[in-house]
Amino acid sequence: MSAVSLETLQNEVIRDVLNVNDVNILKKVKKLLHKEERKASSAEVPSVVSENEAPYMTKEEILANFDQACKELKLNLEGKLELKKAEDLLNEL
Repeated sequence: MSAVSLETLQNEVIRDVLNVNDVNILKKVKKLLHKEERKASSAEVPSVVSENEAPYMTKEEILANFDQACKELKLNLEGKLELKKAEDLLNEL
């Protein structure tokens, strides 16, 4: 879930809670919320992944991979490296 949609959902829930005028309902909501938070915190997988933890490649990794691809292409053009055909790569899948 993106940060924007998470924040939107939080605001909607807050508005809904603020519109409740029954103390018993609010107590039940609070109890349920704490129960679900305990479940989520005991789970191995985090429920929200921050952008810093997302499995994105860094700029350095992208540039290193691009550099390696250029070197392989140059070797292929010089006849020093034979690349696999796209059809062969697809057949491997």
